[in-house]
Amino acid sequence: MVPSLSTSSRRTAMEKQKTKFGHISRFGKASIVICVFIVASILLPDSPDLVIIPDGDGGVDIVSGTGRFLTEKNEGVTTVDESVNVESDAETNADPDAVVSEAKSEATNEVESKHSTTASDDNNDESDDNTNEPDVELMEICGRKTAASIPNPKQCDSSIGKRVLLVEKWDKYGRTGNNLREFFHLFQYAKDEKFDTIAIVKEGWMTDAIMKFWYAIEESYEDWQKKFEEAFCVKIISDKKELKGRDIHKITGRDLFYFKSPEDKKTKIDNQKDLIKTLFQSYNEGNGVDALNRTVNDMCSAIDASLGEEKSTAVYSVIHSRKLEGQGHKLLEKTSEVTGCDPVAALNMDPDYVKSILEPIGMLDHPILLISDGENPDVFKRLHKDPDIGPQIREVPKESSWLGGDMTLAIMSNAFIGNPASSLSAFIAQSRVAFGLNNTYLFRSRDGGGEWKDVCDENCIFGPRLAL
Repeated sequence: MVPSLSTSSRRTAMEKQKTKFGHISRFGKASIVICVFIVASILLPDSPDLVIIPDGDGGVDIVSGTGRFLTEKNEGVTTVDESVNVESDAETNADPDAVVSEAKSEATNEVESKHSTTASDDNNDESDDNTNEPDVELMEICGRKTAASIPNPKQCDSSIGKRVLLVEKWDKYGRTGNNLREFFHLFQYAKDEKFDTIAIVKEGWMTDAIMKFWYAIEESYEDWQKKFEEAFCVKIISDKKELKGRDIHKITGRDLFYFKSPEDKKTKIDNQKDLIKTLFQSYNEGNGVDALNRTVNDMCSAIDASLGEEKSTAVYSVIHSRKLEGQGHKLLEKTSEVTGCDPVAALNMDPDYVKSILEPIGMLDHPILLISDGENPDVFKRLHKDPDIGPQIREVPKESSWLGGDMTLAIMSNAFIGNPASSLSAFIAQSRVAFGLNNTYLFRSRDGGGEWKDVCDENCIFGPRLAL
């Protein structure tokens, strides 16, 4: 069966108070305890699970609808979704105006007053738990520690159930970014629709998208198949004949891309964080091949080349510069309308903007690494000329720079400055939340006094994304 994905536990911040009872009788003691409990329950009600992010300067949070897919007449509209969205930034034909309109109309139905609990609180709680319990083993990526514990193994049913959700070989929608989004949506769809089994064709588009970065075949195919199936509770098949006699529902990449779950946002975020951690439990290190027998790249290449032998302790920042195939201004303007972030700052990455982030947290005295799509070399030139940033700014060596390596370098940095219109920045930020890493900056704007400030908290990282 498809299991319910794990959710992060919540911790209560209340401290127990010690009370002297003296010579009060047992009955008197019990009465006092009951009274204290009643008063505490009135004064300290439970915090709500969901965060409502208002529109404008505070961003928006979208209420999940009941629809499953867009109809053919709506093909030009990208559904606003809170899900992980890692895209190549030019992969769909979505209309950003329609996305903003939908985001704002749905946001008006939210109750803006209940926002005491945040994803970052969950994240910090998890980090605190890890540091207070020395027996908890923390995840390590490319020689650098995260603040997240290793996920518990999933309890999977190895048999193939009656109702099967099938991902076929050729029903791909978009490039790598879209495919990763569809991978995350697959598990949510199977859970919502109560399928018994998820079946994925071995040499199909979905295994291709995942195995570029994670879960390479290093030994035998049989060993890899067992490892992958147990990690995600899926069945890898070579032929649909293996599903004979089952009730099969075929799902396309397009259907998964536009899928919108009605489940509450907190649960979806927890599910996505769990999947991200499961992926990074087996990141590729240049050994092995993918499902099509192609040699895989090393996810640690940029970290190794940029940090060398000091990689485990090095303190550094990463700036992600994207021009977004000429669509950057349009996308960032629309993102600004939804979240309240500055409509150009994250594209230009001017020195003043970068220093407004790094100087207060003491990071101007440490290496600053720039990763980019190579479309706007002026960003590096401007930063290199700045007297404060120039001595520390550097680029990843070209021979070690590739999508997976740059992504991992940014995820494991001590501070990350990204572009909120870029789905790669979004995935980096989401991964940092999953691993309990702080100092992630995407949504910034000037206040009335001209000072830069954050305008949207970590929940916006899992909020609506604009994608072309």
